[in-house]
Amino acid sequence: MNEGPLSEVELYAFEGASGRFHLTPHEFDVEIGGQRYERCPLERSALALGAEAAKSALELRLPPDHALVRHLLQATLTGEATTVRLRVAQRADWDDAWWLSGTRWMGRVLGVEVADDSARIRCESAQVSLKRIGLRRLYSRACSHVLYSAACGATPISATAEVIRSEGRQVELASLPPEVAGMLAGGWLQTPAGARHMIVSESTEGVELLYPVGLAPQTLVDLVAGCDHSVSTCAARFNNLDNYGGFPFIPTKNPFSTGVF
Repeated sequence: MNEGPLSEVELYAFEGASGRFHLTPHEFDVEIGGQRYERCPLERSALALGAEAAKSALELRLPPDHALVRHLLQATLTGEATTVRLRVAQRADWDDAWWLSGTRWMGRVLGVEVADDSARIRCESAQVSLKRIGLRRLYSRACSHVLYSAACGATPISATAEVIRSEGRQVELASLPPEVAGMLAGGWLQTPAGARHMIVSESTEGVELLYPVGLAPQTLVDLVAGCDHSVSTCAARFNNLDNYGGFPFIPTKNPFSTGVF
């Protein structure tokens, strides 16, 4: 018996830490191995052919009110990465079962743009992502650790204060707790709801925030000490010099340009 022609469908899998979406651009749902790919009016850009096919970018368009669009917009706020895999499934004319025949493209979502009539999802190939220079730590005299992070390891210094009034970026306090007095620049003010607002400077009357915040009188807030990432502050304020992440003793003269000294 001669085999009949095969029909082919495209399957899209979007996977992130907080959500997964399995879609197909066809007018019917496709189920393979217990996984259902829901139909969606999804359009894609043309893929390059030849040796550069795996490196080509992918652009998708779908309705702006789709759940995937809402998920990707939320992911941009949290920094969550979403991978994309475009697979191909086939079936014979005499059989209703679909089977995966290969992967046509794989990568990750770069961003999403929403318009009145459609949403555009820009995707980058996995090969391009792997060849991109990743995050790296640079040498500097100042410490590069994020304050109170796992790499920093410092014990937070905090105290509670009562708000008298707030006007713009200025927050007047009933009194400045002595535990954090003189240490608040670069720290933050935390509200009872858990919101953190960076402190730019302090005075005897209160603190100045990075941006305006409305706080009701008699609100109790937490004041957390900051750090200027210097050796002296790390040692005197936090007694944390063992975890200092800077290189304060880098020579000021370059021997390759000034000669031996």
